Amino acid sequence: MTPNVLYPRFSIITPSFNQGPFLEKTILSILTQDYPNLELIVVDGGSTDSSVEIIRKYEDKIAWWVSEKDKGTYHANNKGLERITGDFWCVVNSDDLLLPNALSMVAESITSNPSQKWFAGGVHLIDENGLKYADTIPKVPKKIAGFTFLNGCWISHPTVFLHRSLIDEIGVFHQYHLLDMNYWLRLERKGYFPEIIPSYLSALRIHNDCKSSNHVKLQEEFLRVYKDFTIENGIEKSKEVLQNIAGHEEEFYKLKLYELLASDSRFKSLQYLCRLLFVFPKALAKKWFWGGLRRIIFGVSAIDPLRKRFDNTENKANWNLND
Repeated sequence: MTPNVLYPRFSIITPSFNQGPFLEKTILSILTQDYPNLELIVVDGGSTDSSVEIIRKYEDKIAWWVSEKDKGTYHANNKGLERITGDFWCVVNSDDLLLPNALSMVAESITSNPSQKWFAGGVHLIDENGLKYADTIPKVPKKIAGFTFLNGCWISHPTVFLHRSLIDEIGVFHQYHLLDMNYWLRLERKGYFPEIIPSYLSALRIHNDCKSSNHVKLQEEFLRVYKDFTIENGIEKSKEVLQNIAGHEEEFYKLKLYELLASDSRFKSLQYLCRLLFVFPKALAKKWFWGGLRRIIFGVSAIDPLRKRFDNTENKANWNLND
């Protein structure tokens, strides 16, 4: 590290559930950081695969771990937050990675910005084999009704480092699948904003069993987080919000139709189209509506892109359970 750089203590929380094929790589990406002051906390949801065996292999280097049934990722993360001792904390899921020297780069940014409590950096997108197929450095989008995160979750959670004091001020994670987007909105509401580190800090793995591969559930959850937050803050009737939410609702309708078509549920797809016209009559003017009707009539071909994009019927992601 650069001389005179401080070594803040980092707490890394890794929630896990049946991610045996990826968990060891995640753990090693954290433990092999060339950084002198970190702790790893692993919160497993009672996995039935090789996860516990992998955790035990490294338990002498893990500050605390548990394997027991929980209510989903938000609950696992909150268990981790109860145990952290670091100055800053980060959540790295059990299929994601910290990139080499990530913690050193964050420490340098903290030293340069000692009053800043929220840092975020760039992310690689990798496939199930660890091959990178995209990367991005966060760019701040325009605000909607005063909030950038109503324009989407434009930072990636395994690149985000938050000061421990924010837990007392903001609280813990709420019961959402998009718990990170909700947390960023709550931070922004309190006047906080991330300092963007223009370097790549982590790798986000996209595979069949991650939440990001289930487009319909993800869009549905985006709408739930969005609507709840705008109602709680009295901005649900803002012109900007209404226009934006209309676009996201249309996207949900479209994705739901595509999911039904990809599963060869032609009768259910037709039923859905009929119901859709009652709640979204503007669909008649949309190309995707008529494209869906054409697929219902003539069928979905074996090479239709919908088949690959919506191949998530066996998705085993740890979606949150009801309390």
